[in-house]
Amino acid sequence: MQLVVRVEKSQPPTRTAALEASALATVTLLSDDRAQEGAEWCASIQRWLDGHIRKHVRRARGAQWEQAQQLPGVTVTHRGAQVRAFVPMSTGSLPAELRKLQLSGTELADPDLREAATPLPDGPIVIAITPLPVLPFGKAAAAAAHAAQLSAMSMSAPRRQTWADDGFPLVVIQPGPAAWARFTAAAPVTVVDAGFTVVEPNTMTAAATWR
Repeated sequence: MQLVVRVEKSQPPTRTAALEASALATVTLLSDDRAQEGAEWCASIQRWLDGHIRKHVRRARGAQWEQAQQLPGVTVTHRGAQVRAFVPMSTGSLPAELRKLQLSGTELADPDLREAATPLPDGPIVIAITPLPVLPFGKAAAAAAHAAQLSAMSMSAPRRQTWADDGFPLVVIQPGPAAWARFTAAAPVTVVDAGFTVVEPNTMTAAATWR
């Protein structure tokens, strides 16, 4: 799955808002009517789910962002961040509009970083990003998106329906090492990276919890 974050020079999003928007875009696409059984995106999504649910996070601005909007997917706007999630496809068949977009090297300011959040009954899910190692933005965004997707797959049907009806509210936190250890020990969802890029195989990059 390709995710594209809009990063304009004059008004870039904050890091936390972009992480949350990446997670939100992922679950929004997977819940779209076009992704359901028998619909137009179903076969592509099912092939992806049957393999590795890898995600690449790219950046775009200006005309490149507008061009990317023409490809199949969904765009979400969240706290000043815009992210488009695209219907999964093989990396070998990426259209030029996506292939040319930057994959790494962009870091975002994080004035709204939160180290903790308390899950509330039927409230937002809480996604934590590992403090060690410190993840570059693209890897952190993919990890947050993985955590949101796995949460949707792990929830009870009634809880998932409530979450969907509310628009998939979520909060991304970035705890310190001790708080991260406590969080992951109790979290029903953890993301363990396969180690294709940036981190060593079997690195836990994110976790999620809810009530």
